[in-house]
Amino acid sequence: MGYLEDYNLLKSIYRETEEQIKIPGSDIYIRNFEFDSTAPDFFPDNDYIQQLFKRHYDCLGSDALKEFSEQQIFGFECNTKFVYPVYINGSRQNKGKVIIMLHGLNESNWDKYHPWAKALAERTGNPVIMFPISFHINRRPSLWTQSRQMNALSKGRRTYYNELAETSFVNAAISTRLQFASELFFWSGFRTFNDILRLTETLKNGGFDFAAKGTKIDFLGYSIGAFLVEVLMMSRYSLYADSGALLFCGGPTMDLMYPASKYIYDTETEKTMNRFYIRDFENRLPKDEYLNNFFTKAGDEALAFRSMLNTERFREKRLEMLTRMRKNVHAVCLTKDSVMPPDSVRISLQGENNAPGIRVTELDFPFEYDHVSPFPLGENIKEETEKAFRQFVDIAAERFCDYS
Repeated sequence: MGYLEDYNLLKSIYRETEEQIKIPGSDIYIRNFEFDSTAPDFFPDNDYIQQLFKRHYDCLGSDALKEFSEQQIFGFECNTKFVYPVYINGSRQNKGKVIIMLHGLNESNWDKYHPWAKALAERTGNPVIMFPISFHINRRPSLWTQSRQMNALSKGRRTYYNELAETSFVNAAISTRLQFASELFFWSGFRTFNDILRLTETLKNGGFDFAAKGTKIDFLGYSIGAFLVEVLMMSRYSLYADSGALLFCGGPTMDLMYPASKYIYDTETEKTMNRFYIRDFENRLPKDEYLNNFFTKAGDEALAFRSMLNTERFREKRLEMLTRMRKNVHAVCLTKDSVMPPDSVRISLQGENNAPGIRVTELDFPFEYDHVSPFPLGENIKEETEKAFRQFVDIAAERFCDYS
């Protein structure tokens, strides 16, 4: 089957409540595994999160904004106990390698990623683990995807912020959450960072029947998932020295990302996030007990994260870490991607004269696409999309089969 047919079929048959799902007409099947996310001792508690949102209570002029903010002070079990799907090739399963796939910011389901996982399992024989980032996919509260409540929240934001653009019911929850508590972008990412380290340990120790003990772990990171892959490999290179990584529509430092979008977050949140992470982050650390505790005691992961916020900050250290990864990483960017533009990827990963030696490939397709929808689903461009998707899969399969 082709890309469009796979998309429609996999969207219709995938259920996270089923232990195993057979894909009709294919040797590939899907298995769901449970995960229990545990935070380190120094991870913020609910009192800390409550204080972050309470900073804004007095100035909020919208009942919808107040109500949503009040809902953020409690722990969400869906974020700590969840399932993740694994695509497995039943006819030529390679137990010596697995691929961990990490998605983009503000995703609410796996729909667009299912064909990616199936195609890679078919081409490489490697199991493909689709792992959700904290507070995304099935780790986010169901309220955040309910159109009536989120439309009210988006309307409240439009009423309160006169110059607001790119707001929608799709991004209302994450926009409000990250605008009022920008710190949670880091803490959610750090929770996922630890989740993947635990998953890595289980894989390496032979804890899954689909992967041999000591299995090699590759990564496909899309959009903000690429950012997380970079921080993982930069800070834990000894653990992932034999890993291959494909960064798709991602890779730049945060100051060279332009995420304002109806599908990601709105312009007011973009301003706040840029101010917090790109401009003021180093000055904010001493003022936040939890952040200061982490960034003064943590090792390479703290430096890796800080170096990926601003192109000029910790520049030499970033290039040093990237140079070490030059044989592992291949970045694929798209010409018409305005969120993670090709020039941003090249500036961040290659520096001047491609000093780190990281390979960056730029693709362009003969149809309308963008960062959020690199492979559109229109029936009228079905053949062109299929060709573009296969081009992407060919590059990814090559990376995962040989990166010596």
